[in-house]
Amino acid sequence: MNIGIAKEMSASGKEIRAILLPREVKRLIEEKHRVIAEKGLGLRIGITDAEYREAGAIITRDRHRIFTQDIVVKLKPPLPDEFRMMRNNILFSMLHAEQNPRFVSLMDKVNVKAIAMELIINRAGERLVQCTDMSGEQGMLMAFHVAKKSPRDCRVLLLGYGAVSSGALYVANALGAEVKILRRSEFRNAKHFLRHIDILVNGIAWPKEKRDAKEYIVTRKMLKVMNPYGVVLDLSVDYPNPIESCHPTLISNPTYIINGITHISIFGYPGLAPISSSNRYSKQILPLLLKIASVKKLSRLPNYIKKAIIDPEVFEF
Repeated sequence: MNIGIAKEMSASGKEIRAILLPREVKRLIEEKHRVIAEKGLGLRIGITDAEYREAGAIITRDRHRIFTQDIVVKLKPPLPDEFRMMRNNILFSMLHAEQNPRFVSLMDKVNVKAIAMELIINRAGERLVQCTDMSGEQGMLMAFHVAKKSPRDCRVLLLGYGAVSSGALYVANALGAEVKILRRSEFRNAKHFLRHIDILVNGIAWPKEKRDAKEYIVTRKMLKVMNPYGVVLDLSVDYPNPIESCHPTLISNPTYIINGITHISIFGYPGLAPISSSNRYSKQILPLLLKIASVKKLSRLPNYIKKAIIDPEVFEF
């Protein structure tokens, strides 16, 4: 199979990760696949084109050549002009199609199907391509950075206690912050617990029915009881989500202010640690890409990968 690995161009150049590193490229080559990597793919995280060549990849400046291979691998979804270069091939990428239906419309125009990395899960419901704990860690570090206080002087209120929240909790505890986890039974009294809080962290995966109904745990008005220069750190990046004032941001423009409270809600927190997250993602997607590249028809893929296929012809907007 011919595999094109595209350089990340999103977030005004702030997204600098490489989705596949030379050691994983070498494994693809060993399995008789042809890999074409875009020039400068890993340069911004310290990996030279020579290292990709040594692994067996073909290096090219021709972006059209990358996006016309049988499988196009990219961490972030292609930009509109990148989608327009594709024709009748397969995209393997983080897509988040439900929140970004425009990507599906662009795929439909060029007859492209996608396999969404974020939808590949095991029998226990765990994502196989993820840096969830890293999202919590990096988000918490950024929140402390903009809070105008030492972490030891910060009071943190945490919504949710899943994998993404555990990363935030680890950092907050390690740096000496005072942390309160808001239990489900306490949601109705959220305003009370928000008083004198410096950092509010959302780690809840808000159900679709609650998003559709625009139900909130924390309303915009409640932010007024937080400490001055407070921070809302949204790690789940659903929209709408349990905090009324949240909306997604990008790593190129990560914050905005409402009622004096700085909000952080980045699509792609692991991009704040580009070397670490590139290493993890590359290891995680290799076995999946080997399976995808080994079949001539998507229908022959294992069910756990087939469930992640986005077909524009049947996608419900």
